[in-house]
Amino acid sequence: MGKVVEFTRVPGSPTSKPGAERGTAKPLWRHALGEVLRGERLGQERILTEVAATAGVSPQYLSEIERGRKEPSSEVLGSVAEALGLELVDVVQRVGGLLGERRDAERRETELRELLRIETSFAFRADAGAPVDVGSAHPLDLAPGAPFSPAVSNAYLLAA
Repeated sequence: MGKVVEFTRVPGSPTSKPGAERGTAKPLWRHALGEVLRGERLGQERILTEVAATAGVSPQYLSEIERGRKEPSSEVLGSVAEALGLELVDVVQRVGGLLGERRDAERRETELRELLRIETSFAFRADAGAPVDVGSAHPLDLAPGAPFSPAVSNAYLLAA
């Protein structure tokens, strides 16, 4: 019998999984595609079996596509899009838009976390006895829908 040798993955290498070094997985095309197709089908108030029959695929396969478990070929995707009354380019644009929105939301969240980390590091500096002026145009004040309360100018952090 042979011995199984596992290779270690180098972060950022082509064989490492994207997002593995940060602990977050990137959204996959097939997941966003499934959301778009299911959203359109439910928006039209159609049942899965009807759309599957019109597209010429099994209901089980269409269900797996909608749940992001299968990635359909371009021919199958074109048939499903046509069954929903959509052009293939419409589906691709919607999926791209959804992925773009998620990327932008992830970037905003990362920027807010970084700003919070920076503010926290200023608060815990050795000379924290001096006030930290964050100014009137503080980035956290400008972030729409930010879960943080507005920053207070000339605030002190007291620690025991």
